[in-house]
Amino acid sequence: MLVQMMFAAVLAGTGQTGATVDVFYKELPPSLEALARTEEVLAEFAGEFTITRHLITDEATAPLIAAYGLPETHFPFAVVVNGKLSAVVDGERVDFVHFPLFMHGIGRHEGNWSMELLGRVLADPSLMVSGVELEELDETGWTECMDE
Repeated sequence: MLVQMMFAAVLAGTGQTGATVDVFYKELPPSLEALARTEEVLAEFAGEFTITRHLITDEATAPLIAAYGLPETHFPFAVVVNGKLSAVVDGERVDFVHFPLFMHGIGRHEGNWSMELLGRVLADPSLMVSGVELEELDETGWTECMDE
């Protein structure tokens, strides 16, 4: 919580205001495929949000990952809208972490979100919710080279 408050203070000090989207990705084919499809959706909302892309493996990204409460274990992709990772759409919780639905079958990092759902929350950011804890994946038996 303290890190989140410090991050908010830094943003306030820069004069950055308005709606934001932070996209976290890796420079590996599955993550780049998710990024390309996400970029198509984001292009429809470019004038409405400040969109920033963050390389997950960059050490400079680590404080932001912690501030947003992204998984402490490995994750390949995430979209954060106005500082929030989760939404409630049609009564269902959606977490914009891990790979989107079109990539199901890829392995352990299958998320529960789609490009259509991302578009819906960008059109109506009030669907985003805070205070939701993400489930940690069981990392037993996996190594970094096995997942992507």
